[in-house]
Amino acid sequence: MAYRLVSEHPEHEAGIERVLDRAFGPGRFAKTSERVRERGAAPEPELSRVALNEADEVIGVCRLWRIRIGAAPLHFLGPLAVDPAHQGDRLGLALAKGAVDAARASGGAGIVLVGAEPFFRPLGFSQIPQGRVLMPGPVAAHRFLWLELIPGAFDHARGEITS
Repeated sequence: MAYRLVSEHPEHEAGIERVLDRAFGPGRFAKTSERVRERGAAPEPELSRVALNEADEVIGVCRLWRIRIGAAPLHFLGPLAVDPAHQGDRLGLALAKGAVDAARASGGAGIVLVGAEPFFRPLGFSQIPQGRVLMPGPVAAHRFLWLELIPGAFDHARGEITS
């Protein structure tokens, strides 16, 4: 399958919503990660990545948001979604890697996410020590992950995720 990854632009919004609806259904709005975005996390479209097919249709997305944990300015990754018709070919991993690489190139300190550790481990993500960081709702501790982009970025990251 041929695709290209680009930064998110306003003209991608309808396609992104279509992919999110197809990938997650209406339950996507009930996720704890959605509470982070609702509480004012600032979107980072220039760091987010969108996958476009040969017809320039959105087939996947990985969004990054500006957050804080205590005094630490960080990024929150999500949602990461691939249209079900294009799942299984590692596009999700390519999208996540593209967003991580963009955050690193921009000088970003670190990234936090809720996801499957075996999927994100190849990018360097690991579990956040239990109780160190709080989400605005329930999250399984084994799915709460982070990636330090600058050494020491998480030294003072303690407490609740805020915007």
